[in-house]
Amino acid sequence: MKLARFLLAGLALSAASPALAATTPRPIPGYKCMMLDLTEQQSMDPSVHIQVRSGPSNSAPAIGWASSVVVVKQPATPVGGYLEMLFSNGREAWIAANQVRPFKSVSDPSAQCFPVILSNGLVGISSK
Repeated sequence: MKLARFLLAGLALSAASPALAATTPRPIPGYKCMMLDLTEQQSMDPSVHIQVRSGPSNSAPAIGWASSVVVVKQPATPVGGYLEMLFSNGREAWIAANQVRPFKSVSDPSAQCFPVILSNGLVGISSK
């Protein structure tokens, strides 16, 4: 019972505080969601990683791994076989064009994905 009162008090305080209130995510024009082109088995394997590079070539340094949904610049025009994308921190990066495909939710085929800037300034995704 004490825990329930504590949680309710916390909710009331956070709802009343403008500093803690979330703002509506803003769409990112010129970008769209794509997803990694992995089999179901590959997507469940924690050792499978798709590298993201600092430039559009195999010789460019690898700077990280792609998440399952990738925010790709539109129009998606490959440069040297790579597509320009955004990391969650907004940094531009490049992913092999043959490693991604159009976004499609397996659980809800009618779902749409939209890249957004979150209230904390990070790049995220929203769906309808």
